[in-house]
Amino acid sequence: MGSTRRTKGRARALLINGHFDTVPGSPGASDDAVSCAIMLEILEVLSKMTQPLDNDLILLFNGAEENVLQASHGFITQHPWAKDIDAFINLEAAGAGGRELVFQTGPEHPWLVRVYSEYAAHPFAAVVAQEIFQANLIPSDTDFRIFRDFGKIPGLDIAFISNGYVYHTKYDNLASIQPGCIQRAGDNVLSISHHLLTSDEMERGWKEELYGQPVFFDILGFFIISLPTRSVTYMVWSLLAAAIGMIIMRDAKGFHGRPYFVSVIQAVLVILLSWVAGLVAIIFMGVIVSSFSRHMFWFSNPGPILGIYAAPALYAIIRVQRGLGLKMHKNTKAKTSNPWLAECMFFDAYVVIWSSLLALCAYAGLSSAYIPFFWLFFPVAIRQTVWKYIKAYRQEVLGDYTVLGIYLLMVSMPVIMSFYLLWVGLEVFIPIMGRSGSQINPEIFIGAFAFVGVIINTSYLTSLIQTFKTLKYTRAFLLGLFLTSTLAMFTSLGFPYSGDPMNPAPKRSYLQHTSRTYYDYSGYLSYEDSFLGVAPMDYLGVAPLFSDIPELKDAPEAGCDPEVPYCGLPYWVPVRSMLKKIWKLPAEPPKVPVPMNIKLVTKIEDKSKTRFEFNITAPDHMSVYISPRAHVNMTKWSMSKKIPKRNPNGVGGYAYIIHYGGGKPQDSWPLWIELEAGESHISSEPILDIAFAGQYKADFKYTPEIKDFLRRQPDWHFSVPIISTYFAYVY
Repeated sequence: MGSTRRTKGRARALLINGHFDTVPGSPGASDDAVSCAIMLEILEVLSKMTQPLDNDLILLFNGAEENVLQASHGFITQHPWAKDIDAFINLEAAGAGGRELVFQTGPEHPWLVRVYSEYAAHPFAAVVAQEIFQANLIPSDTDFRIFRDFGKIPGLDIAFISNGYVYHTKYDNLASIQPGCIQRAGDNVLSISHHLLTSDEMERGWKEELYGQPVFFDILGFFIISLPTRSVTYMVWSLLAAAIGMIIMRDAKGFHGRPYFVSVIQAVLVILLSWVAGLVAIIFMGVIVSSFSRHMFWFSNPGPILGIYAAPALYAIIRVQRGLGLKMHKNTKAKTSNPWLAECMFFDAYVVIWSSLLALCAYAGLSSAYIPFFWLFFPVAIRQTVWKYIKAYRQEVLGDYTVLGIYLLMVSMPVIMSFYLLWVGLEVFIPIMGRSGSQINPEIFIGAFAFVGVIINTSYLTSLIQTFKTLKYTRAFLLGLFLTSTLAMFTSLGFPYSGDPMNPAPKRSYLQHTSRTYYDYSGYLSYEDSFLGVAPMDYLGVAPLFSDIPELKDAPEAGCDPEVPYCGLPYWVPVRSMLKKIWKLPAEPPKVPVPMNIKLVTKIEDKSKTRFEFNITAPDHMSVYISPRAHVNMTKWSMSKKIPKRNPNGVGGYAYIIHYGGGKPQDSWPLWIELEAGESHISSEPILDIAFAGQYKADFKYTPEIKDFLRRQPDWHFSVPIISTYFAYVY
């Protein structure tokens, strides 16, 4: 959609990107048909406007995002319009419906966040989400990385995050998208796009606001706060100076007549010790959960997390702080013993802890430093302004509502913001645990999440327990919460999965009908087998399926075969680090519509260098695993001028992996590689192991073995059927 007012100079364009492809077995309504619908609506609205555009609009409907981001790469590196793009908006989904989160921005170019904060009708953004995603803590990727790294252009990455259970499953249909969410997202994208297209914002941004990563976050979805990093840095160090100065200037004596600050440091040590006790309580509960095989009891019903993990941790923290705090101030002379002095010292101890965390975040350059900033600014500011009221009630009995009200006022804003972020985090990460792989016990993550939530949200409040006369009501509440959650864990409420179409929480597995064929150094067939591989995507493995598919109880695991590239496991993408366990069920070799044909065309040897040229006929998806032997290096290949990163799973210690994907089978695909043997290599030994894996992911007939498995699987299990063939050669 072109500008009608540009008369000279280069074209400036805004790109909006969405993808219309989806993964096999999923309708892809939210990921990413909704985004395509929003883009079409934006096109219709803008085309009917009488106001002329100052800049061009490019709508990219790409058809190969799920194919490892191929389409966006092809566009940004080869299309002639790519050079005109000044900014982009990438529309994605990691769930279905709900609010759409801005979880990546930039790089640099703070003007984009400013535009979003000013023009988004329903803002929802957090720089902490960006830091989590770019730390690779979420097993996913988007076209944002392609535009950023290969196009060198700034943008906004926006995704629906609610109900991640349906992501890449059969449940990602129109019924899973809540009413109003499309309108909400459309309002936001249209407002931002309209401003960028009808103003000189992009031109000014590239000239005047080129550098700087802003600190941004929304306040409960009502509005966005976006600040330049430099301004935040000044605010951080000013607040730190004020907080530490407040403690130093206290007109009070510490315990046993020591300087006040020394007693505050003692309180800091007590708090840290109480956190250790809370962590031990969570670890203990994790061991109990694992011992009773109740892993992932929270997957479809997160509520019991509070009772199983949070309640014991909080009780341990309170007991340690209360016990050692009483010991600290009761050891003083009776006439000077004052629980409110202990409360003050523990409060200031939290100030020291949050000041330290804020300083560390600022030093590390973390934009998420705004979280400890909140936990330092509001309690300190309100404490200083209303301290006289707290002082007036120091000698009053426990439970004075005025004192409690002041405490709640001090922590209300940081508690609300922390709960808000924690809730969003749980909404994102709990469904991810269903596809995060079989290697790491998810109770570790959930326990850590509960621990962080407890120590953050009870900050300062636990200092008030120093004035309590009894903990019986607190103890009774936490015990009741624990017992209720434990009961739920051992009932049907603790079963991880759900096949309810309205509230799904499915177990996911790859169902891979595989045949493997190995050839030795002489070119003779050395091994072949076939099986139906079941590769669960979560920690529980195949045990939940035993009652429906009992033969899985005795099914052997397909372990790593070190004699062939990538362990002899024909994954489409390198996910073996996540999915190391595959259970093998007996199966005949699958019949495939397009058999693979690998031909070594030429082998040219020149001193220490050897060049192999292959010609390959393959289905529309294929993987190639190139594994040079020890003391042999790949120096050139036909794929690119650069040698790619190594994958650790190879016969010679590593492998290079090619993933080929297209819209139709490849009749003839040439591939050449050049290897150089080092002086330590024995000339009579092989120099190369190479394997070719054909992947039949869609438009194929299910084999009888796949049909039988799908017929018997429970309604809460979602399978991704694939047929794979694997051929390994030694040269």
